[in-house]
This record gives sequence, C-alpha cells and structure tokens, in this order.
Amino acid sequence: MRLLDEIDVTELGELQTRGEPAWIDLRDPDEAELTAVAQALGLHQLALEDSLEFGQRPKVDRYDDQLLLVLFGMDVAEDGTPRQVEVHVHVLAGHVLTVSRTPPAQLERVRRSLDRGAGCSRAELVYRVIDAVTDSLTDGLEVVAAEVDAFEETIFDHPRARDRDRMAVLRRTLNGVRRTLIAQRQAFPRIVDQLVAVADDPDTLRTYLADVSDHLSQALDEVEADRESLQGMLDTYSNEVQERLTIVATVFLPLTALTGFFGQNFDWMLAHIGSAWAFFGLGIGGLVGSVLIILLWLRRTGLLDKSGTSSGA
Repeated sequence: MRLLDEIDVTELGELQTRGEPAWIDLRDPDEAELTAVAQALGLHQLALEDSLEFGQRPKVDRYDDQLLLVLFGMDVAEDGTPRQVEVHVHVLAGHVLTVSRTPPAQLERVRRSLDRGAGCSRAELVYRVIDAVTDSLTDGLEVVAAEVDAFEETIFDHPRARDRDRMAVLRRTLNGVRRTLIAQRQAFPRIVDQLVAVADDPDTLRTYLADVSDHLSQALDEVEADRESLQGMLDTYSNEVQERLTIVATVFLPLTALTGFFGQNFDWMLAHIGSAWAFFGLGIGGLVGSVLIILLWLRRTGLLDKSGTSSGA
C-alpha cells in the first residue's frame, strides 16, 4: 500500500495503470485540489460534494463500488478543551482516500507504519484508520477525565468562579461530543456491514471492527460519566457558595440587630446608656457575645466542619 500525502495526479494515474494500491491522505485540501484527485480516482459526485462541505453527521454511503465513511475523532486544544475532528474515508477499488481538516494525532502512527514499509491490504488500512480515529476519542477523554478529577479534589475546599466557568465550558463541549458519539455508535453496525461486504477476509475484519465498536461504546460511557460529574460539581459549587454566604449573613444578622437597636435616638437611651461599662459591656460585649454564640451554634450543627469532613471522606 503506497502512501501519498501530496496531490500528484500524474503519479496517481501511474499507480492506477500498474494496479498498485495507494492511500491518499489529504489534509485540508482546497476545492481545486480535492476535485482534481476525485476526477483522477473516479470519485462519485455526491461523495465529492460531502467532502467539499464538512459538517456532516457520522454515516456510511455507498455509491456502486465505492464507500464513503464519515467518522469523528477528537483532539485536545492547548487549553485542554476537547475538539471534534471530522474524517472522511473514501473506500475505492484498490485505493483509500482520507480527507480531514485537522487530522487526529493518532492517525500519524498509521502513516509511520506505512513509511516503514509495513504492507497492508485495503481492508486492513481502513480498519487501522477507523481504529486510530476511535483511539483519538478515548485518548482525548482521558485528558478530560484527569481535569474532572482535579476539580473533584478542590471543589469543596476552594470553590472558585473560574473553575465553575471552566466546568461549564467542558460540560457544554461534552454535550456536543455525546450527540456525535450517539450518532456514530448507531451508524457503526451499518459501517461494519458495508465494509465486510467488500472485504477479502470478512470474518477477520468483522472481528477487528467489533473491538473498535467496544472502544466506541467505552468512549460514550466516559462522556456520560464526565458529564454527570461536571453537572454534580456545578451543583456542588452553587451549594457551597450559597452556604458560605448564608454563614456570613447568619454571623452578621445579630450584629446588625444590636447596632440598629443601640443606634436608635430615644431620650431614655441617650440619658441612661452613656457610661464606659455600658459601652464595653452592652456594646462591645454584646457584639462579641453574639458572634461567639453564633459560631458555637454553627460548629454544633456541623456547618463549620463540613469542608474538612468532605475532604476527609
């Protein structure tokens, strides 16, 4: 299997004349480049239109003796945010054409194996491409899971607004990944059937694709678990902030009541409450005493020890 990652219509024509199979891996080609390759390979017009307009849903389309697979993988941005990666796999007679805007990093290992001269059939190459795209999902979700675990360790002790915003972004991103994975999981049995129908060794290919299906289900389970964890931590953040505000308000409530009472300008109070002992005893003493009573009550109810208990648990 010959690897071509640059558009050379002449070389492609020579390979077709000799009947030598090739993998044409195009990365972010423009319309003219993709159209030239499509004409050289005899790509169906509808398949070409799909690859010119990315933003498809996971699917498999059959055009006579050609197949178009639309798959989604994942890569992780520099800030740790997962991004969906769309990969189009055209299975032709003797050739495989892959088109992507930003290919997943896991696809590089397939390219390196071919660069080292490792031979493979058309069906094996398609399997390895699908496996690499699926592995990019599980690898990307491992990075997300590590960040979710870090949030779980700090959410009770140090709830911060920037963590809340980050968790909201991750959950919104995972919602989109979940919708795509559900569609891809539903389309995968049909993808398997179509690939097996054109494979030279259908039983072996079906076995390997069954393993990919398991990985796809695992990725969907991980997305669900991370989404639930993030939603739970967002709820916990809101509860922690509200509880801390409630504690502060509870402490200042008697202080506000005392200062409000002694701040009233009644003649009797002005005439009788003016000595030093009244200031230190009723004024300062009342404030300190009320604070101590509130703190003892909060400790008795366990509100002040809640964060330490949660961390220990």
